[in-house]
Amino acid sequence: MLKFFRFLLLTVLAAVFISSCDSNTEFVYPPEDVVNRVTDFYVFGDGKSFVYLNSNMNRKYDFGELVLMEIEDGELLFKDSLLVPSISGKMAVSSDEKNIFISTRDKNGVVKAKVSGKSGSYRLQYEDGTKGDSPDILKTKKEPYALVLSEDESKLMVTHILNGELSVVDVKDWKVIKTAKLKYGVTDILYDKNSGYFLASHKSSGNISLIEAKETVDEDFLVAVKELPIDLPTNGFDVRSLKQSGDGTVFYAAFQNAYNEDTYDYSYDEDTAPQIVTFKIADNALEIVRTLAVSGNLGEMAVLPYSSESAEDKETPDEEAADEETSGEETTDDSDTVEESGGNKTVSRTGDLIFISLPSEEKVLIVDSARNSIRDAISYVDDKNECKPYQLYVKSTGNTTGYLFVSCFQNDMVYIYGIDLMSEEIIKKIGVLK
Repeated sequence: MLKFFRFLLLTVLAAVFISSCDSNTEFVYPPEDVVNRVTDFYVFGDGKSFVYLNSNMNRKYDFGELVLMEIEDGELLFKDSLLVPSISGKMAVSSDEKNIFISTRDKNGVVKAKVSGKSGSYRLQYEDGTKGDSPDILKTKKEPYALVLSEDESKLMVTHILNGELSVVDVKDWKVIKTAKLKYGVTDILYDKNSGYFLASHKSSGNISLIEAKETVDEDFLVAVKELPIDLPTNGFDVRSLKQSGDGTVFYAAFQNAYNEDTYDYSYDEDTAPQIVTFKIADNALEIVRTLAVSGNLGEMAVLPYSSESAEDKETPDEEAADEETSGEETTDDSDTVEESGGNKTVSRTGDLIFISLPSEEKVLIVDSARNSIRDAISYVDDKNECKPYQLYVKSTGNTTGYLFVSCFQNDMVYIYGIDLMSEEIIKKIGVLK
C-alpha cells in the first residue's frame, strides 16, 4: 500500500511539473512581414493586393504565416499578417476572395482564413471565437499539400504528398467526407471544367491521376480514380508541376527525368531529358500534343495566357536563324492570324507564356506555347542575391499584361515582376522581398 501511495504521489508531482513547463513555454513568433520559405501566392482581383504563404519549412519559428501586401506606385507595402500552423503547404482561394484554405503538412490538416474589408483595406482573420494563435485544424491524412476547390466550391479537394491520398472536405460543414487513394507523392492538382475531371501529378510515377468526384442521387459522394500513363519520348517519371492552358484545351506538365531518390541526383544522357510536355485528354486517355526538352532540374510552372492583336513578337536567336533558313517563305503557327491591309501586315497571336523554374541553373525559363520554344529567361547567376528559384505564380491583368512572383525558397527571397508583352522590356522587376 505504501508503494502505491508513493507511486501516486510521484505521478501527481510529475503531472504538475509538466503542466508548469507547458504553461511557461514561450513560442517563437515570426515577424509580421518575414519571408520564410515561401510556398504560394495569390493576387486579388483589384490587381494590387496580394498574399504570400510562409511555410516555416526550416522550423525557424513555431508558426507559418500568411502575409498581406499591396503594390502601390511600384512600392511593396505591408498591410497585415496572420499566423498559420507550421509547416504550411499550399493555398486555395474562393472565387469571391473571402476565404483562403491552407494546408499544414506538419499538423496534418487544413485551416480556413477569412478576408474582410475592401480593396486597399483588406484584413486577415479567422472565424469569430477562435482562441489562441491559430484556429482548430481540420484533421486529414498525413502531409496535405496541394488543394483545389470544386466547380461549385462546395468541396475542397486536398491531396497528400506523403502517401498520395485524396481527402474531400465539405466546405459548409467543414468536415472530411471522403478519402481516396492516389499514386504516391502528389505535387499538384487542378480542375478541368471541360471534362469535369480533377487532374493530379506525382513525383514518383509517369502517371497523371484522372479523378471523378461528384454527388450521387442518394446524396452520397463518389470518387473514382484512373491512373493514366504518359508515353514520353524519353525516360521520366518525376512530375513537379501541372497546369492548364489559358483556353482550357491542353495541359502542361514539367517532368524531371532520371531522378535518383537514393542519391538525390539528376542524371542526363541520350535516353533522358527534362521536358515540358503538352497533352490533352482524349477518350479517357492522355495524348501527347508536343514536348520541349530543356536542361536542369525543373521546379514549378506558371501559365499566363495572352492575346496580342497587333504586337510584333520578339524572336529568339534560334527563331531568327530558322526564319533565315526558310529563304523568305512565310510560316505561321496555328495560333497566328495574318491580316494584310494597304500593304501593311499585322500578326495576331494567342497562346500562353509558360514560366518554369530551374533551381539548379538559377533561372526561370519563359516558353511561348504558340511556337513551343524558349522565348527568354530570367537569370539570377549574376544577381548579387543568390537565388535558386522554385515556386512560381502568375496573375493576368489584361490581354498582354500581368504579374510574376518567383520564390527563392531556400534563400528566403521573393522577386516580383510586371509583365507587359507590348513593351520593349517585357519583364520588369518591381521589387524584392527578403
